[in-house]
Amino acid sequence: MNHVRSVAVVTLLLCVLSLGAFAQSDNSTANGVVRDPSSAVVPNAKITLKNQANGLTREVKTNESGNFVIPTIPSGMYTLTVEAAGFKKYESKDNKVDPNLPASFDVALQVGQASEVVEVTATAAALQTESGAVGRIVEGRQLADLQLNGRNPIFLALLKPGVRGTNLGGFSYGMDQAGLSINGSRTQDNLITYDGAVAVRTRSNGTSIGSADLDTTAEVQIMTASFTAEYGRAAGGQIRVVSKSGTSQFHGSAYEYFRNSAIDANTWSRNRNPSTNVVAPLRFNQFGYNTSGPVFVPGKLNKDRSKLFFTWSQEWTKHRREDTTLKVVPTAKMKAGDFSELLVPTAFFGSAQIVKDPANGNAPFAGNIVPKNRQSANGMALLAVFPAANLAVPQGANNWYGVGGHPTDQRKDSIGIDFLPTQKDSIKFRGMLFHYLDVSPFPTGFALAQQTFDRPNQTSSLNWTHSFSPTLINETLITASRDQVFIRMTDTPAFNRTTYGINYPYVYPAGKDRPNKLPAVAIPGFSEYTGTPYPSNSTGPIYSISNNITKILNNHTIKAGFAFERAGQNDYDQINVNGVPGGTNNQNGRFEFSNTRSGGSGVGLGDAALGLFNNYAEIGTRSFTPYRGNMYEWFVQDSWKATDKLKIELGVRHTIVIPYSSLWGNMTVFDPKYYDKSKAVTVDLRTGNPIAGSGDPYNGIVIPGSSWPDSAKGRVPAATDASLQYLFRGGQEPKYYSNIDYGNFQPRIGVAYSLNPKTVIRGGAGKYTTRLGVSDSVFLGGNPPLQPIASIPTGLVDNPGGGSLASFPISVTTQAKVFHMPQSYTWNLTVEREIGFNTVLDVSYVGRRGLFGQREKNINQAALGAVQNNVGINVNALRPYLGYGPIRETFNDANMKYNSLQIGVNRRFSNGLSYGLGYTLSKCMDDGSAQRDIVPNAYDAHNLWGPCTNDTRHVWVLNYIYDLPFFKNSGRALKTIAGGWKISGVTQFQTGTPNTVATGDDFAGVGPGSGSQIWNVTGNPQLGNGEKAFMANAGDPNYWFNGKRDAAGNLLAFAKPGDKTFVSGNFRSLIYNPGIQFWNIGVFKSFAITEKQSFLIRAEGFNFINHPNWGGADYNPTSGTFGKITGKTDDRRNMQISLRYSF
Repeated sequence: MNHVRSVAVVTLLLCVLSLGAFAQSDNSTANGVVRDPSSAVVPNAKITLKNQANGLTREVKTNESGNFVIPTIPSGMYTLTVEAAGFKKYESKDNKVDPNLPASFDVALQVGQASEVVEVTATAAALQTESGAVGRIVEGRQLADLQLNGRNPIFLALLKPGVRGTNLGGFSYGMDQAGLSINGSRTQDNLITYDGAVAVRTRSNGTSIGSADLDTTAEVQIMTASFTAEYGRAAGGQIRVVSKSGTSQFHGSAYEYFRNSAIDANTWSRNRNPSTNVVAPLRFNQFGYNTSGPVFVPGKLNKDRSKLFFTWSQEWTKHRREDTTLKVVPTAKMKAGDFSELLVPTAFFGSAQIVKDPANGNAPFAGNIVPKNRQSANGMALLAVFPAANLAVPQGANNWYGVGGHPTDQRKDSIGIDFLPTQKDSIKFRGMLFHYLDVSPFPTGFALAQQTFDRPNQTSSLNWTHSFSPTLINETLITASRDQVFIRMTDTPAFNRTTYGINYPYVYPAGKDRPNKLPAVAIPGFSEYTGTPYPSNSTGPIYSISNNITKILNNHTIKAGFAFERAGQNDYDQINVNGVPGGTNNQNGRFEFSNTRSGGSGVGLGDAALGLFNNYAEIGTRSFTPYRGNMYEWFVQDSWKATDKLKIELGVRHTIVIPYSSLWGNMTVFDPKYYDKSKAVTVDLRTGNPIAGSGDPYNGIVIPGSSWPDSAKGRVPAATDASLQYLFRGGQEPKYYSNIDYGNFQPRIGVAYSLNPKTVIRGGAGKYTTRLGVSDSVFLGGNPPLQPIASIPTGLVDNPGGGSLASFPISVTTQAKVFHMPQSYTWNLTVEREIGFNTVLDVSYVGRRGLFGQREKNINQAALGAVQNNVGINVNALRPYLGYGPIRETFNDANMKYNSLQIGVNRRFSNGLSYGLGYTLSKCMDDGSAQRDIVPNAYDAHNLWGPCTNDTRHVWVLNYIYDLPFFKNSGRALKTIAGGWKISGVTQFQTGTPNTVATGDDFAGVGPGSGSQIWNVTGNPQLGNGEKAFMANAGDPNYWFNGKRDAAGNLLAFAKPGDKTFVSGNFRSLIYNPGIQFWNIGVFKSFAITEKQSFLIRAEGFNFINHPNWGGADYNPTSGTFGKITGKTDDRRNMQISLRYSF
């Protein structure tokens, strides 16, 4: 009872002491037990652990149970020394301590004199006996020797079971997160850190903040399930990059990696086109240097080189290549209003398309030609923007091939400082400056203008560890990260609307960043072109201060801590980057044409010629919003060595996330609670436009808070408009609007039981939470009246606003009042076994249950069948909230389930060989896989349950490093040339991910803004393995899935939903794309110059057997290539050569 009371008192004390502090550091813990030859425990033995690189030393003594714990030590190689009276001195070298995962030592002393030394060299195989968590390590040897196309260390997480994403041969050197899904999680639910600093941008958690320098990376820790309460902020997994430390000796290297199109294979699409059947030009140079060592001044500063150390590196990337793109464009006849080519089935459409005259009782136009006198001047000008078809032999429906130069430059500057002022203190600083500059040729969809993507990013961390005593350790961590993005467009005649005679009047003529920029145009069956949302810029700062305290009490190691993080986004990029139905991604407008427009021709292309759009949207003066939000967390955990064989971890974490608000108060939401039907505007039934003065145009709009802050003055135009003061709604809503979840407690448990010296059974479970970033789809600062948006259905291209100054339906994006952070529960049971050959086998069952996944819905969706039941009435007159177009709300209620078998076979490098095999058999199911998923039926989402879009049933990855044994003992000349070569490789097999047959047609009759509608499955959509094939042209009879038609042109396995209905069953994500396989290999050799200097030459091949990885099938049921695969990925064989000088 006294023991339990002591633990409780210490736990409470640590919680109080750590108030205002917390850390998610990358330090680890060393645990062990000391025994005599009879296996009796040895208390009061002196334990010394010394870092072999920089001399950092920690000393403790074993307790009465013979156990010892050394907490909060950096990862690295250590020497363990044990001394006890009556026993020989024990010394074990080269003990690997990994970040975040406890290291275990089982010491057996021998009777003898203390002057005698028993020396032991650590074995490579090491069982994890101290934690129930599922964690994987990519160690330094793998980082240095395995193939990494672009040298982004994040990609090596794909080596591990439970992790899937893109491919391991893919070329990426920038901010790519590799599409990582850990145990079925969304990429946005993962956390990436560089030496403890958050490295995930605040804009939708979308990409990493820069990429770590590979040469200064010591290890990459992948934490996948059941990790302890010390770690938070992510409901998925954690990728923790740990950098190297300086040592007492100077080391360094200079290198360059070369890629050139002369040694690459050609792409499949280029080979098929006679004009491009040579490899596209490519020049890639990645070069840099790094150095490390002691900071000293002889006789004055750091004289023994044991206190102060540094690392410094710079790397530059120069990438010059030629981009290609395949598009579907109207033919020359179509651009002239002649649609006679569509009187028969074509690659554009699977059946004949008859253009009808809506002004003549829907009678077909003679010859399927729209007469000149019926053509819209601006509609024809929009068609004129499409380039002329240039493929003599179309590839499927694709009949235009674009080629453009694409330069990218990147630079990384990394610095590290390690300071050991006393035996009790360790201070570490890490900083990285990352600058990425990319100029792309096809941002508009075609070669109309270039886009400059300029991204200077920074991360830094300062870590101070202080030992009050061997049993009481404090650690402080301060971090700062900043993601900046500047996107600009070049000014070319092809990007100027006046070049084509486009002169329709804007709805909002004032405040255009580029007044003559092209609009966006979407026509069914053809590729979209766009004027893009740019120019724009945004900056996402993240600051945190944190600390933890560790107390060792008998066999308990108790940690407690508290964290504060402030993050946000300075946002001048609040235009949705993807065109969405009923919305726009372009300040200068977006025209959307449809094959099913009421009062149209029945063919979207014909509607364009007639100037009849289905939807037009435009944005007025843009808004700048400085979002900020705070997060507070505390945790407490106990790691209890219950017996020599049993370790139990118990903990809890509490997270409070304050939703983002604007420092200037300039954000608005739509809240149905404040929509007063008695104040609703009157809507013109024909146009859907509100009648000016008929009601409150901002009925239901809320400006959170009580009034404009002083900071808004001179910055927010709306702040000077007294007529808008009522939108504060009497201060009823807090400035952050959404509710705060104060009850988000996250319990964690882990158990490790050593069945015998070679077998460990581990298990764990826990609850986890993601801190979401500012949405990249729903922009509360970009809403009216702050940033006006007009969404106008069924109008005329020549005058989208109807020629009047009347009001228009408002398009709003909003956020749910109840807005939980995404959460997950994970659990695992693992059996780990040392199977000989320095190899460890681990077999795990890992499960995950995800809650509160973010997605979107149109809460102003018209009633089912409203469009068909009210012919001639504009849908905006039929919506529940009159005066508004679509109201897209982000809300968190998506669910997921994941179950998996995960197998790992790993040998750490010893005797010239290492290997690793990771296999995952899994099933992932959900009802929403992405933040931007729009629920088609806003009132019922039950038909969306199906496989996750990242569901990958089988993933198999092998990696190996082998020192070839040949010619090692040959004569000097032969040994120098042919001896000492090494080989390494990565082989990956992965099954495909699922897709859905859906179109943007409004079969349900609910109006624009509700996303795509899924088609019904009426037959077997699958084909037998003997029937599946790939295609070479539109007439090829082969299909990947059942997209076949009967003699009447009807699909055999699919049918559009009936009028006034949504899909009738769970038909989402039923069809799986082809899988991939990659074979990467490298050969390399180091040539010694002197004892401490060498040159290394290296050659690598990515997908070196040039295995074809096929692209996804065509899922558009109206396409002539529906069900067929029309192309291949760009993952052809490419080669890389590198040279490195090291000292």
